[in-house]
Amino acid sequence: MKSSEPEVSTPSAQPATPSPAAQASAGRVRHLLWLLVVLLALGVGAAAGYRAAALYLDQDRAAISKEQLTALRASVAQREAEIRFLRAQLDSSDGEIAVERAARKELETQLQGQQTELGRVRDQLAFYEQLLPPGQKGALDIRGAELSRQGPGLRYRVLLMRNGADSGAFVGSLQFMATGSQRGKPVTLELQPLQVRADGSVAPSTDAGKEMLKLNFDQYVRSQGVLAVPGGFVPESVTIRVLDGDTVRATRNVELEF
Repeated sequence: MKSSEPEVSTPSAQPATPSPAAQASAGRVRHLLWLLVVLLALGVGAAAGYRAAALYLDQDRAAISKEQLTALRASVAQREAEIRFLRAQLDSSDGEIAVERAARKELETQLQGQQTELGRVRDQLAFYEQLLPPGQKGALDIRGAELSRQGPGLRYRVLLMRNGADSGAFVGSLQFMATGSQRGKPVTLELQPLQVRADGSVAPSTDAGKEMLKLNFDQYVRSQGVLAVPGGFVPESVTIRVLDGDTVRATRNVELEF
């Protein structure tokens, strides 16, 4: 059996009402949260804007650098072309200079040779002038003469000199008068330069050959050639004459020993 106990009534629980201080504190928290959210949003926006601006500036700088690089490459190519052109000009100039130097060296060599020969001739001239006896200026002398047998003719070498030739060039000719025997008789003949015919035979030259005996000089001259000897004639001596027109300016006799 159940015992009946008296029921005790318990009062129902009522919600607690926050105090005014707690309500104020909660409001400040919410305000701070909203403020943080706004600041965070502003920061994210600023970062995104900065990134976008930086990306734009990087692209702009990249574009400018590419244009500058293209211009720089074009400038370098132009400079290289100019350098190649200048090198070609320099090589051409070097070649011309080398040719000019070679030509100048050759001319200098020739000039040196001519100067050496001129010095030698001057020395010879001074020596010959010392050999000349004192006398009237322009006096002509046969300083040397040599004749020798050469085949059917006589080879001659003659050296003529003038003493202090201040009166201009001497113009004249040589004459060779040979004394000997022909067919057992003594004769004197004028010898002419030797002329070789087309068939190989020899004979005294014509008037054209006499040009070889003409003289035209100032101080000294060497004359040489071959004289024809007529058939059957045996020369014993030759008198060399220097003619000035019909005037004999110098003579010399040469005895033949052969």
